[in-house]
Amino acid sequence: MKIGLVPLKIGTVVIYVENDNLVKIELSDEFLEEKDCGIFTKQIKEYFEGKRKKFDFTVKISGGPIFKKIWNYVYNIPYGTTETYGKIAKELNINPRVIGFAMAANPLPIYIPCHRVVSKNDLGGFTGGLKWKKYLINLEKNR
Repeated sequence: MKIGLVPLKIGTVVIYVENDNLVKIELSDEFLEEKDCGIFTKQIKEYFEGKRKKFDFTVKISGGPIFKKIWNYVYNIPYGTTETYGKIAKELNINPRVIGFAMAANPLPIYIPCHRVVSKNDLGGFTGGLKWKKYLINLEKNR
């Protein structure tokens, strides 16, 4: 497995690549030194520079059919917008709690932009922490 590191002012995006497929993204609060991993780190950097809104590298996503259905829906939420857990649940005819579980289990935050999923009253949760969620939402709204 190859590991790439994209340092930012908020922390570091850690990417894991296996057999030329992105398999995992972690959002770390640690400030780590940059480590190139080809197209994967290149496109992640472009996203944070405001030059990229969708990724076209290859991924391998592990999960059950319901989670994959939810992740596919979330993948298609437009850049710079948000949708509520409730709206997604209604669209997919799935309990809103299951939407939350799928977001918590998302192995590829940013690629599957779970930061764009919010509750009706506030930001909701985020596996990378609310600091990261706010950062990502603001990044997209200001581009």
